[in-house]
Amino acid sequence: MSNHLAIATATSALRYVLARALREQHPGAVADAQVTTLRPDRLGSADLVHSAGVNVFLYRVTPNAALRSADLPGRDHEAAFLSRPLQALDLHYLITCHGKDSALEAQRLLGRAVTALAANPVLGPRLVAAAVDAYADVDDTAFLRESDLVAQREPVRVTPTTLSSDELSKLWSVFPQTPYQLSVAYAATVVLVEEPVATRRALPVRERAVTVHPAPAPLLTSVGEAGANSPAVPGGPLVLRGERLLGPVTRVRIGPVELDPLPGGTSSLLSVVTGDDVPAGLHPVQVLHLTAQPPGDGPRVAGASNALPATVRPAVRRVVSGDTGVLIDLTPPLFAGQQATLLFSRPPGAGGTGPGTVTVVLPPRAPGAPPQSSLRVPPGEVPSGARLVRVQVDGVDSLPEPMDQPPASPAVPLPPS
Repeated sequence: MSNHLAIATATSALRYVLARALREQHPGAVADAQVTTLRPDRLGSADLVHSAGVNVFLYRVTPNAALRSADLPGRDHEAAFLSRPLQALDLHYLITCHGKDSALEAQRLLGRAVTALAANPVLGPRLVAAAVDAYADVDDTAFLRESDLVAQREPVRVTPTTLSSDELSKLWSVFPQTPYQLSVAYAATVVLVEEPVATRRALPVRERAVTVHPAPAPLLTSVGEAGANSPAVPGGPLVLRGERLLGPVTRVRIGPVELDPLPGGTSSLLSVVTGDDVPAGLHPVQVLHLTAQPPGDGPRVAGASNALPATVRPAVRRVVSGDTGVLIDLTPPLFAGQQATLLFSRPPGAGGTGPGTVTVVLPPRAPGAPPQSSLRVPPGEVPSGARLVRVQVDGVDSLPEPMDQPPASPAVPLPPS
């Protein structure tokens, strides 16, 4: 890759190839011909109108068709760079020759230019380094000392391109009051421009180890509180059914948490208790087989089952109403990134005025925030009367019975608003 000076360095390398070709001895040489990098409308200025030379002008830059998709997004979940941003560019040049028409100087220079570029179709490291040495001592091009195009792994290739009469006419029309000069188009491809940002790297691998596990991986067929893909509640058992579930060391992964199965499991049935460390919501469940390692090393995963979805339902443990509002204790607590919605519904058959269900949407927990097991609703947001209290966490609802009252009477009295 190369830095942002690669485009100007490629232009200088083309200029160097043409200037070296004009200095060499050849038949029909044009005396005192120079190579410039001016806009074509400058070729008619007073200082150049009577001179002969070749002009190199970059008139267009396009993404490289083959490598334009090579730089996929290279950032992690924290937006830190995993790889440096890269642009693959094709440079389009207009090579213009000018001189005394009666002596056909422009045509002689054009012939010398195209043969020189045919003999040097690749701007390799040696040629680029020679161009840097030739022009870096000039004030206008002293920046070439900081270019690293010479280290680009993919060399820049120069090929002639075809411009139709219509394209050539449109190109010269952008230079007002400039007479047409004998020109030919070339493309230089590919220039890889890279931004030298700091990237985040993984720690180096200290030791490589291969574990051979001859037994097939475990297979899950159903996950649920009763083994039928039913939701689980905190503190309740989650039953896993399948094949080859028991291994040397068996763990159950539920979302971000790994748990030990309950004793007495078999190769076709395991049970695990979901505690407050398992967030409410929909999670993938897997059975992991771990292999014990030599002393000093931890266990490694030797086999993993397919993943099946399991729903962990939140539960309302206690509801306290008072002058400061309504305090609701729930399990499991809200973890960072989760969002809760509280629903206060009028019990069936209960009279009263106002809306039947009041919904209070709480803001999501900030990243890195500690677990929150209590939610508070300010006074006045819930109308007075008996209400069924439910909580919804990441789209999963709790059961409508409060934990501190019998199911036959699930209503919670709230203070007047």
